[in-house]
Amino acid sequence: MEQLSACITDRMIDLSIISSDDKDCYCYSVQGLLEKITCLSLIIFCASIFHSLIGVLAFLSVYILIRRSSDGIHCKTTIGCFCASTAMALSTIWVARIMNCAICIGGVFCAMAVLCIVATFNNPDLNLTESELNHLKRRSRSTCLITSGIVVIIILIFPRKEIVFYFALGVIYNAISVLIAIICERRNQSDGKEEA
Repeated sequence: MEQLSACITDRMIDLSIISSDDKDCYCYSVQGLLEKITCLSLIIFCASIFHSLIGVLAFLSVYILIRRSSDGIHCKTTIGCFCASTAMALSTIWVARIMNCAICIGGVFCAMAVLCIVATFNNPDLNLTESELNHLKRRSRSTCLITSGIVVIIILIFPRKEIVFYFALGVIYNAISVLIAIICERRNQSDGKEEA
């Protein structure tokens, strides 16, 4: 991916779309975009094979909408992120089949509580000011509450439709991702204290 993104960026410089001073920034951005396209393509392909494309797309729509502002686990490597994202999205195919309406609503309410209380912490990679962090927390909470509210309404209207379980899993998996990120962050902090 690095070589392909470098080739694309070099071509953009040759066509005078960007300046050579911006090469590193654009190379990084193009690489990220290519990785997301590849991951999403694999998820869509596998979901199609399992006849669950609509459900997985429903999951991704809710998951991505909330994840954009709630933060969550970040893998250290591109391949780790690729594998984790693909496994997570495809696991919804089997999890959705064992869910029921009560589990869905309970899971969404628990996930809402987690996301509203602990989502958007000041990750060292972000290095946010207090004002920026507060703004991001407000945006995260409102996105979570609105999206989760819509998901609960959909569950109540269509309790027997499997697709609503995918919507619910989008909220639930976000909360799990945030909890894992917090656990990893605390573990990293305690490891850092032990080394000092």
